[in-house]
Amino acid sequence: MAIQRLTDKEFEQAVLLSCFAFQMSDSEELRTRAKKGWEQSVTYGEVTDNGELLAKLEVIPFHVNVFGTTMKMGGIAGVASYPEQRRRGLIKQLITHSLKEMRQEGQILSYLAPFAVGFYRKFGWEIAFNEVTYTFEPSQFPKSDPTIEGQMQRAPFTDQRIRHVYNENASHGMLVRNDSWWERLEHRYSGTQTALFTNEAGDPVAYIVYKVQGRHFETEELVYKDSDGLKALLSFIGQHDSMIKSAEITTTASEHLDYFLPDPKTKAESVPYFMARIVDVEAFLKEFPFAKSSDMSFTLQIEDTYAEWNNQTFAVSIKEGQGSCGVSSEEPTISMSIQTLTSLMLGYRRPSFYLKQGLIKGDHEAIKRFVSLIPGDEPALIDFF
Repeated sequence: MAIQRLTDKEFEQAVLLSCFAFQMSDSEELRTRAKKGWEQSVTYGEVTDNGELLAKLEVIPFHVNVFGTTMKMGGIAGVASYPEQRRRGLIKQLITHSLKEMRQEGQILSYLAPFAVGFYRKFGWEIAFNEVTYTFEPSQFPKSDPTIEGQMQRAPFTDQRIRHVYNENASHGMLVRNDSWWERLEHRYSGTQTALFTNEAGDPVAYIVYKVQGRHFETEELVYKDSDGLKALLSFIGQHDSMIKSAEITTTASEHLDYFLPDPKTKAESVPYFMARIVDVEAFLKEFPFAKSSDMSFTLQIEDTYAEWNNQTFAVSIKEGQGSCGVSSEEPTISMSIQTLTSLMLGYRRPSFYLKQGLIKGDHEAIKRFVSLIPGDEPALIDFF
C-alpha cells in the first residue's frame, strides 16, 4: 500500500468512495461535476498493491487575498475513507503527505471545511472564519426604500458585472476567483436567482444570489461595495414581503450585518465556518503585508508536529512592512503553536484574546510590538469547497 497521486485510472473508484462517504447518489450530473473538479485539483490516495483505493484527499489550487496581498492556497476537500479502513492512520498519512506537496507547490496557506474541528486542529488547522445566519420573522423584514438612487435588475450569474463587483470588493481572506472557479459556481447556482444593483452613474456596486422556495427567501451570496449597495440589497429582500413568510441571510461574521438591520435583535446564529493553516511559516512571513508603522527584529518559536520545517525557531525581521525570516539557533523571544500563529495572523480574534488565554508566550513588550504590526481587518470567506 502506498500514497500516490491519483490518475484517470482511479477516477471511478474515487467517485464511488465520495458517493459512499458523503452519502450522495451517483448520477450523470454528479459525474459531470466530479470530472470537472477532478481536472482542476490534485487528488492523493492510499492505494493497495492490487490497485484498490482505500482513502483519498483532494487539494484544490487557489489564490486568496491576505490583507490585499495575493497568496497561493491549497484547499483541502473530499477527504474520505471506507469505514473498515478508519483508525488505521490513512488520513493522517494523506494529510502529512499533502502538506509536503502544498509546500512544494508554493501553497503557503491551506483552507478546509471541517467535519470535526478537533480532528483537523490536531493537524495544525485552526478556525479562521465564522459565518452568521440571520433569520427574519415577517415583522423584521427589511423595508423597501424608494429613495435609493440606482437600479436593481435581474441578471444571470454569468454576467461579467457580477465578477466585477466580486473582484473589486473581495476582502481579506476571500478567494481570488479564477475563470474555472466561476464556471464551477455557475453550475452550483444553477437553481438560484441573481440580482445586480447599479448606482446612479450605472456602475455595478452590489449583487445578491438567492432562491425563493416554499415562501422562504434564502441567500447564497451577498456582495456590495458600500452602504448604498447594502441598502439596495436589503430593500430588494424587503420587496418580497408579499410572497414570503420567512427569510434568511447568511453572510460572513465580519460584515456585522446586525448593525444595519431594521431590528438588530433579529435572530442570528454564528457558527465556525472554515479552518486555515499556515503551510510554510518562513515563506508566509516573507510575503505577509505587515503594517509599515515601525520596524522590529525578534526570534519566533513555532510548535508544529506535522510539518517539521515549521517546527523551528525563526529569526524574524520586519522593516517598512516587509518581513524576512530564517531558521535560528537563538533563544526564542516569542513562542506559539502553528494554530495560534495562523489564527492570529489572519485576524480571527483580536491579539488581546490570544494573550489573555496564554496562547502566546515570551517577552511581553516584543509581543505587543509584533501584534501591532498585524493589520486589523477581520477575515471573510463566502465560498465553499
